[in-house]
Amino acid sequence: MFGGLLAIPAGGLPKFILLSAFFSVFNTVQCLVAPLGMTRRIYSGQPQQVTPLTSHVFAAWTALSAVLRYKCAFNMGNEALYDITFWSYVIAGTHFVSEIVVFRTSRIPGPVISTFCVAVTSILWMIMERDFYISGF
Repeated sequence: MFGGLLAIPAGGLPKFILLSAFFSVFNTVQCLVAPLGMTRRIYSGQPQQVTPLTSHVFAAWTALSAVLRYKCAFNMGNEALYDITFWSYVIAGTHFVSEIVVFRTSRIPGPVISTFCVAVTSILWMIMERDFYISGF
């Protein structure tokens, strides 16, 4: 049910996805414990729009992402799970691009850069390695 560190598939991608899952858990806890802290820093363009409610909704999305990423890291050969995890990164990346470019609620430079870099790195890496993990298992 929870996987095991000894069962993680070979290669850097599963480890990167697992690390991303751990950071997602950290972000989830932060959004719940201090809802106006880091979330307001991420959305520094319009921090007044960040409320405890929006932070809690962000925590729920991030928790779901953490579960997907964790499960995918240990089950890289599961095509459906791989694809859903991939799309979770696409959605996250698209969200942050829209917040920077369209809605102007996030700013560069700022904490949003690290989240955006993880999303882009994951998207590209998962595209490049998809055949290896899906067909190779």
